[in-house]
Amino acid sequence: MTAKELIERELPGLPGWCTVEKGIRMSELARGAKLCMELGVFGARGLISMAASLREQGFGHAHGIDPYTAEAALEGVNAIENDEWWASLDLGEVARTAQVSIERLELEPWAKIIWERSQDVVDRYEDESIDVLHQDSNHSEEVTCAEVALWTPKMRPGGIWIFDDTDWPTTQHAQRELEALGFKMIEDHVSWKVYRKP
Repeated sequence: MTAKELIERELPGLPGWCTVEKGIRMSELARGAKLCMELGVFGARGLISMAASLREQGFGHAHGIDPYTAEAALEGVNAIENDEWWASLDLGEVARTAQVSIERLELEPWAKIIWERSQDVVDRYEDESIDVLHQDSNHSEEVTCAEVALWTPKMRPGGIWIFDDTDWPTTQHAQRELEALGFKMIEDHVSWKVYRKP
């Protein structure tokens, strides 16, 4: 089964919001990558999409960072309805579903979930070591800006930064910070954008 076929078959049944079309594009962007990173995994739609491409090419790793805690989901300032929704979730069950999906699809050699906050694991990665990063964790201005500051040095020159929910008011400052660091937007899908590091 090709990466595209796996994405088309599996993504609609997994928790989360990454569409089949976005998953296929993420898979394409991951081709040739040695290290892909996802900040915010939830049901692992994005992580599985990238890992499927890595399996197809025969090398590379995709790491998903997500603590799966309400405390992390509620950091910073977000809309009240957003906070209420996250507080009501059984994130432990979502995490189990994500891990089981990776195992069921036999993607474990390529995909790994790290159950921690993105801010707490960044120092484990070398500067200029990441080829593709998908930013899709807590969408508050505070967290998105912190992630841009912490993770952009970890991107290799020419690396790809996929920014989710770029139409949210709370992500606008972080997008401006990314551009101020020299990242160029190369694709605009309205609700998500693709940037390239110079």
